[in-house]
Amino acid sequence: MRCLFAILLLLCSTSAWAQRSLDIAFCDVENLYDTIPSPFYDDSDYTPQGRLRWDAARYGDKVESVARLIDSMAMPIVALWGVENEQVVRDIVMASKSDYAYVHCTHDYSRGLDFALLYYGDRFFPERVTPWRGALCVEGRADGRDVAIVVNHRSTSLGVLLTERGLITGAKPVIILGTPGRTNLQAFGLQDHSLGSERMGRGNVARNDGWTMRDRIASSWGGDVRCDVYAARWLVDESGHPRSTYAGKRYYGGVSAFLPIFAQFFHY
Repeated sequence: MRCLFAILLLLCSTSAWAQRSLDIAFCDVENLYDTIPSPFYDDSDYTPQGRLRWDAARYGDKVESVARLIDSMAMPIVALWGVENEQVVRDIVMASKSDYAYVHCTHDYSRGLDFALLYYGDRFFPERVTPWRGALCVEGRADGRDVAIVVNHRSTSLGVLLTERGLITGAKPVIILGTPGRTNLQAFGLQDHSLGSERMGRGNVARNDGWTMRDRIASSWGGDVRCDVYAARWLVDESGHPRSTYAGKRYYGGVSAFLPIFAQFFHY
């Protein structure tokens, strides 16, 4: 009876937490290649004999750092851009202390960089995956609610995706994460939740003249949304700028020049 009570208490607390918000993060992991040369695109810089001397030790360190970042955010859904292939995604998931499942699709044949969506299997249930030019659309159920999550990296046809998949009808909320192209999100009924932080001077990329919010999170969510930059101290250097893996040929061993962004979507 004592064990049953503990299980019920855990389920109740988990359910209460789930009702508060659906938390989603986006991370540009900045050219996370493996060390194996590809026959389909030029990744020669990211090989042991290449210009950047990208070997197993450096690859392993970056995988561990990305996994540490994901664990520290503790988000049930994490979208990634900049992974070379599914094996890289597997290595990240295996290095993570959290129990993530994932969706991955081969995407960029010119540079060999892909999207991945990591998720807790008890919070999100993917039902349909649509690879797109510069985007990945994953439709499913999050906390019992239909939702479409679109991870985007400068897609020139994001509006076509939204229209062809019927995502602008309002039948279910749409969440857009990543680096926007020229699509006018407001024209599709999407609100840019990154604007609040941006207006307060925050951003996820450091420029000479300050911070820039390069990546965005927008949605048609019907409830309250809180969006911000995830700026853990260990992600930045002594000057307070995001610590990149490389600057030119010089190796710094950081996670990315782009800080993650996240949003909490509160249920109503």
